[in-house]
Amino acid sequence: MEKKITLTIASRDFAINVDDEGFARILERDFGRFEGNRKFVDVKELLNAYVQRCYDTYADELQMKALTNDIKKALKIRE
Repeated sequence: MEKKITLTIASRDFAINVDDEGFARILERDFGRFEGNRKFVDVKELLNAYVQRCYDTYADELQMKALTNDIKKALKIRE
């Protein structure tokens, strides 16, 4: 079921259609936290949030690589 989410950025409304209901809930939840329950954000806030999300993704990738290496090492020991 498609869900429409409206975000107001720099006094402009942007409608986003989301196919996945679970993702729509997460998007609304996270955006609500980011905007502090206001119904709008400015461009600087949005850019800061984007940069933070990019860093979080980078950190997650580093953790996944380290975990993958640990698993590979553990499997080689057992072989």
